Amino acid sequence: MIGRVGRLFSAAAAAVAALAAACGGASGNHVRAVGGDLIVQPPAVDFGDVALGMEANTSLLVRNDGIAPLDVETIGSLNSNAFVAKGLPVRLAPGQSSPVEIRYQPPALGTHTHTISLVTDAPGAKGAAVDLRGHAVKGLVQLSGDVIDFGDVVAHETASQSIALSNNDGSAKTQVVITAPQGKDASAFRCQSQGPLPMDPAAQLAVQVDFTPPGLGDFTAVFHITPCPTCGPRDVSLVGRGVDSLLSVDPASMNFGEVLLGSEAAKPFSVTNTSHSKVTLQSLALTGGPDMTVALDNAPLPYTLAPGQTVTGSARFKPRSLGSQSLQATLPASDGGPGLLALTGLGMGPVLQLQPKTLYVGATAVETTRSSTVVVTNVGLDPHQTAPLSLNGISIVSNDPAWAVTPPFAWVGEPGSSTQIQISFSPTQAGWSQATLVLLSNDGLNPRVEVPLTALGRVLKPCTVSVLPSNPVDFGATPLFHPSTQGFELVNAIADDCIIGDPVLSGGPAFRWPGGLTPSGRTLPPGGRMSVRVEFFPEAARTYTGGVQFYLSNKFTPLLTVGLQAEGDGGCFFLTPGAVDFGGSAQGCTSPDQVAYAVNHCAGPVTVTEVHTSGPPFSLAPNAPAVPFTVQPNGNVPIPVSYRPPSIGDDVGSLSAIASTRATPYQVGLTGGVLPASAMHDQWDQSTPKVDLLMVIDNSGSMASVQHALQANLDHLWNRIAIANADFHIAITTSGTYAYTQGWTQCPGGASGGEAGRFFPVDNSRPRLLTPETANVKDALFANTNVGLCHWDERFLQPAVAALTDPLISSTKAPGTPYASDGNAGFLRDDARLAILVVTDTDDDVKLPYPPPVSSYVNQLIAVKHGAKDLISFAALVPLQPCSAAESYPTPRFTEAAQLLGGHLYDSCNLNDFGNMLENALGSLLLPLTSFPLSTQPRDPNAIQVTVNGSAFSGSTYDPSSNRIVFPTSAVPPPGSHITADYQAACR
Repeated sequence: MIGRVGRLFSAAAAAVAALAAACGGASGNHVRAVGGDLIVQPPAVDFGDVALGMEANTSLLVRNDGIAPLDVETIGSLNSNAFVAKGLPVRLAPGQSSPVEIRYQPPALGTHTHTISLVTDAPGAKGAAVDLRGHAVKGLVQLSGDVIDFGDVVAHETASQSIALSNNDGSAKTQVVITAPQGKDASAFRCQSQGPLPMDPAAQLAVQVDFTPPGLGDFTAVFHITPCPTCGPRDVSLVGRGVDSLLSVDPASMNFGEVLLGSEAAKPFSVTNTSHSKVTLQSLALTGGPDMTVALDNAPLPYTLAPGQTVTGSARFKPRSLGSQSLQATLPASDGGPGLLALTGLGMGPVLQLQPKTLYVGATAVETTRSSTVVVTNVGLDPHQTAPLSLNGISIVSNDPAWAVTPPFAWVGEPGSSTQIQISFSPTQAGWSQATLVLLSNDGLNPRVEVPLTALGRVLKPCTVSVLPSNPVDFGATPLFHPSTQGFELVNAIADDCIIGDPVLSGGPAFRWPGGLTPSGRTLPPGGRMSVRVEFFPEAARTYTGGVQFYLSNKFTPLLTVGLQAEGDGGCFFLTPGAVDFGGSAQGCTSPDQVAYAVNHCAGPVTVTEVHTSGPPFSLAPNAPAVPFTVQPNGNVPIPVSYRPPSIGDDVGSLSAIASTRATPYQVGLTGGVLPASAMHDQWDQSTPKVDLLMVIDNSGSMASVQHALQANLDHLWNRIAIANADFHIAITTSGTYAYTQGWTQCPGGASGGEAGRFFPVDNSRPRLLTPETANVKDALFANTNVGLCHWDERFLQPAVAALTDPLISSTKAPGTPYASDGNAGFLRDDARLAILVVTDTDDDVKLPYPPPVSSYVNQLIAVKHGAKDLISFAALVPLQPCSAAESYPTPRFTEAAQLLGGHLYDSCNLNDFGNMLENALGSLLLPLTSFPLSTQPRDPNAIQVTVNGSAFSGSTYDPSSNRIVFPTSAVPPPGSHITADYQAACR
């Protein structure tokens, strides 16, 4: 084609110039010729903005509108460094068109132009010029940031954030490239958009990134965004933290420190949503100290926190009890773990304790003054000794001027300290008097405390008492660090009541009250006595003195003082124990003798020349050693002492011994007491027959006729039970003690005939322990008697004993068996009669060559009822004559069992009278109780007084082996009877 163009235009420059002049320049696009007619559309192309590094494409359409074929070619360069055209030269038939593809691929920023000159071979036709224009821009996409901070995110949950991309660099379409996150924590982040992504002019793009923290802690990564085709990659940092809670509680813990009881301490706190999402505070739960509270300020729950939002609150501690308290406040959140606030504090301060809380000063003789004390103790807590207890006011409120109190104020001190408030009552007339002691203190919880006061004024003769054995009381020589309890007795010597007030002991700490218990005062009738015990505990070898002071109803000598003196002895000989105590015995019972010991730890022998007691009711026992006697080195000699009190009351005395080691006596205390005899009153109500009935049925192969007779007459059995209106437990076992499956038939119930004392059926296919509450109990009883005919080795007493003793009777599961509930627990009741009914055609243990004695089985059955033989009834339907229904006869073992248990035998040969025999047997078994247990051993069994329905009954006997009263069978109290027994308890 180029050659052809050369032929058409011999002078190219002249031709181009002429063409330009003829066409009017590049603006023309239509050349009409005789042959062809060239049409170019569009006449010019403007690509507009194009991103550097990208290209733009379009096309021209050249068409032949003439009547002859047309060749279209270019003059000059078709392409430039910015533009590329494809599709020329081209030959067009008349009416044919063809595209010319133009591509703009800018090499640099700025504007680029180029002109494509078109010529044809039509005679006289002119060419066409197409102008190309484009503008290259950067195509740079703007990023909304270089960091995506996810903040706090709950571990293993996913949070999403986005970075915004904007193409606003001119009007060019551009392209970005996004890479996957990189770095050691990259797996925690995921970009939803990756790879090259085109962006139209002015387009917006949100790049979503997900963060799923795999655990707790900080996580970082980076991913790259290339924001334009010719740009380098730009780093975008990813930051996030895995947490268990999105709530930050500040502070997380508070210590209120020491807070006085009754006062209040408060501290502020805040709760902040640390995440970039909303979080709802759902509730507030408090666990721990009852005196601590937590609340949010003006934030009713549930309350939603915006990202980063903070809400405030206050915690308060108002202690009402001493000691450390702690509380945890839990704020459950809609996402993540709860917010937690831990509180601690110490409740402290003085706490007033009174002893007693109500005060009875006691009986007081007119024209005397009797005093008593209220002890105030600080039982508070004060770790730093800054809050002692003080009594700011002490007063008495009463209409009776006989009352007085001292002092008006008092300082108690730090915890553990105490003070005494003295209350005095000075009656001028007889009668009761009341008052109220009012104490005002700095106890934060109870600043005002009241103590009710009561006293009784009495008109009495002036009292005098005798002090026995003497006044002062001499404790004698007592070993160091060895307590000795001795004392004295006060006896009212006048013919009127004598009031002896609460004693006050002096001489401590060597003299002290035994057990720390102060004895109470008493009003002694004429001749009445009062024993006072004092314990002496010497810590040094010296003389000790003290005293016991009492109020006495004597206006002339209102105080009685009994002196105390003793000597601590550090020698090698002594008496022990420091107090020989006979304890308390019931009136009429003799206390056993007790023993003191003369002990010699000296290098040589010691001779005891005198031994005596302080006098009745104590005395040397008849077997006491005669004096003088010698105690060898490192030896001892027992000195037995007797106690024979004449009357009820407390007694105190002493045992004295004079030995060769010193001139003054060694001494130990003697104490004892007599209590009123224990009068016992036992009572019982006789119920309808309460019977635990065990039936043992022979399951051997020879029992067909007897079992048939039993089955045919079960109505007689049931009718007798119904008539008796018995409260029954009924269970059935068999004569088989081991499984046997080799017979001509198999036994039902799961044990293959070997129940071995377990109740039938062992597989629990029906109820095994039948009671009046058992559903369809009659049908269950009838079905359970069908034990089968499979065995040959018949035993009766052995399975009966096994059924009623351990391990079966106390277990729900028999040991060593495949069944889960084949034990016999729940059958036996201590207050029920045990009835045993045997049905067989042979004797017991007849197959054994040497069976155990019947008496051994009977004794075990009696032991089941704790020795109460009268509570066992026994009956057996056995052969009493030779007959076709009998496998063996005679039956000596059943005869012996019946004799030992007072039972009855019925002839199982008499098959036609089985119903009557069952009724008679049940009649002998379903009996009311014939004996009743005493609650303790009687002192004199012959003195037991028995009543039935309020009337004395003399026909009962006492069974010492079971400790029961037993009624004869002819006089058993009928159901509904009320039985009582009165007696004195045996001496212990």
